[in-house]
Amino acid sequence: MGDNILNRLFRMSFPDCTREALAFLTSYISQDCPAIPGLNANTEQVIVEICQEFVLFQSVRGPPKKLSSVQELNLLDMICTCFKEAPEKSKYRIFNLMFGAHCNGSGNLLTKLVSLALSTHCSPVLFCVAIWMQERDSLSADVKGLTHRLVSDYCLLYPDPSNVFSKLPSVSPLFACNFITSATSFYSFGGADSLPPLTLLQHVSEWVDKDNTVCCESLRQATVHHAYTTPVPGLTGWCVRGPLVCSQLLAKAKASGSATAFGKSNADSIQSQVLSLLACLDKLHLALLQSLMFSACVNLSPGLLSASDLAHITHTLTAVYPPQRDGNDGSREESSAIGVALERLAQILQVAAGTRTYIPDRGKIKEMESIARHKLPHNRLLSMVLRQQLQSSSSYSTPS
Repeated sequence: MGDNILNRLFRMSFPDCTREALAFLTSYISQDCPAIPGLNANTEQVIVEICQEFVLFQSVRGPPKKLSSVQELNLLDMICTCFKEAPEKSKYRIFNLMFGAHCNGSGNLLTKLVSLALSTHCSPVLFCVAIWMQERDSLSADVKGLTHRLVSDYCLLYPDPSNVFSKLPSVSPLFACNFITSATSFYSFGGADSLPPLTLLQHVSEWVDKDNTVCCESLRQATVHHAYTTPVPGLTGWCVRGPLVCSQLLAKAKASGSATAFGKSNADSIQSQVLSLLACLDKLHLALLQSLMFSACVNLSPGLLSASDLAHITHTLTAVYPPQRDGNDGSREESSAIGVALERLAQILQVAAGTRTYIPDRGKIKEMESIARHKLPHNRLLSMVLRQQLQSSSSYSTPS
């Protein structure tokens, strides 16, 4: 039967061969991958070959078939329909066959599939992609590559926020959650060279503000898919480092009036961009605190944040804020910005500790306290919160 199905598909032309291949693969996987009559150990090889030849068009027997733009759109539409109609238990297994370990080099097709799923609100495809992101780690090169291409298409190609992208959390909350995690890693807000695009920041701040559940969607899946990351550490980094990086950009623009992270522009234009970024960060910071409180209410804590995450963010502040290294206290704007950064770090730690939405570690808290005392300006609130955490850490179980 294995040879029969392959021979039949090779005699068909597109799109019939793809439609037949998808129907066969869905039926095969939905029946828990039964043995194919006439085949023994080669069953998996035949299934992979069917997928590569007639779904991905990455031929192992000769030159790959080149689809026209119209044919490729038809292919993507058939794949979306396949996921809509496949049994629930089979959806991700089908997706993994297409875009898992066997299918390197299919990233471009995956990006186009995600774009179509976004525009048509195809939740099954986006959910499968979200699980793929979660299992591969939202910080991996593959996931970052997908994230970068989506940001380019939906946040950089057009100046105004995309209506399609703005609805993402309602279409697939898990995809939105894992996308944010990857985006905060790719655009870390650690300096002018890792600045998130304004449109991206507008989308993310709006998502988290409107729906406090977005940040904990990956944690909801942890009981099924044990590997998970959450966007909270990355968003915390944005909220903490962002004001300081923005103040430095403004200072450079005033000093040079020439090229900056925004390209060549006048100081007024740069100031407008930076003020928009700061407004988004203000909104995001409040939304993040509300998300931590919500997660505690629905018993999804701890797990969104860890003392290790916060210690890392504190350490990165010393790289973003270097004035004390040469005895210079920095400009008034920079001094104000570092104050905002430390206040926000203290507030997030305080809320996370109060709601038990973070994983404590006395060693990491001591590390934060040491960095804050020796390498950063004194901040009364942060000092109080760290002192309180050290005093109460005896009630925590410190990881070995």
